[in-house]
Amino acid sequence: MKVWFFVLATALLTGCATKAYRALEGECAPQAWADYPENKVQVVQTRQRVIHVSTGMRSCYTSRDGAHTNTICNDITRPEYIPYQETVVIDQNEAVRKMAIESCAANLCLQRYGNAKCKTDQILVPVQ
Repeated sequence: MKVWFFVLATALLTGCATKAYRALEGECAPQAWADYPENKVQVVQTRQRVIHVSTGMRSCYTSRDGAHTNTICNDITRPEYIPYQETVVIDQNEAVRKMAIESCAANLCLQRYGNAKCKTDQILVPVQ
């Protein structure tokens, strides 16, 4: 389970990063996980659920087919947000661990590539 979480977390951290940057994140991750291990705690969070409440108005569409008239009406609704409490389990070290990985990867990129994103200068040669 922890391995899959690590893979998922790494995938989420990478986004649009270069392959070199992702590789360096992979180098930095084990130390970050050692320094900031999972610290799961239960907390109560306020969340919102949306319900659609009728405004009392209707929107109608009428179509005619020869002598037949067909009218379709739908209630017009508006969203209403209802707050509720939910107990969830969170990893208190997740944010600081993510920052440690990003900082480590940026530092290694700077050392190895001369920039914080591991971008390499590519000379594009036009094909003739």
